[in-house]
Amino acid sequence: MHKLLLIVMGLLTSLFSFSQTGGKDVIIPEEKFAVVESSADDKPAIIVVNTSLRKFKHKKLYGWTCSLVIQFKDTAMNGMPTIDESNFVYDYIEGLDKIIKGDDTQPNALYLARITWNGTCEVIWQVKDPNVVHEYLGNIIKTETYPRELDYRIEFDEKWEKVSVYNNIKP
Repeated sequence: MHKLLLIVMGLLTSLFSFSQTGGKDVIIPEEKFAVVESSADDKPAIIVVNTSLRKFKHKKLYGWTCSLVIQFKDTAMNGMPTIDESNFVYDYIEGLDKIIKGDDTQPNALYLARITWNGTCEVIWQVKDPNVVHEYLGNIIKTETYPRELDYRIEFDEKWEKVSVYNNIKP
């Protein structure tokens, strides 16, 4: 029954997405990133934001927010990862990103931001079909095939209100 529900949700998402764009492919802007140094609770934070999504007109099509949080294993006193640790985790995230996005021309997800702070790295995508992402990430957790502790959540947010702070960050 659970599989049938996921299939129906996926089909409805696809049909709804197709009608939102008038049956035309959506042009995905080329990713452009800004890096912002900040702080919270007296700890440094590095925010990497995909600024090309600020004026993206098809937000409803990617109306699900996926937030993935990875715990760094090796950190300095300020909670930031060591160089080797950041390279390792960021490489892992790049691999996840390719799979979560899927097709390059009509991806299932758009990379929005990465926040490194207090021993964690949070990655945020805006997602078209949440079932695909949930199945993939859920399988990683179920099979324990992750190199660092991680968790994720996927929430409906067709107006991108919960992530609007990232669209307003100025480098």
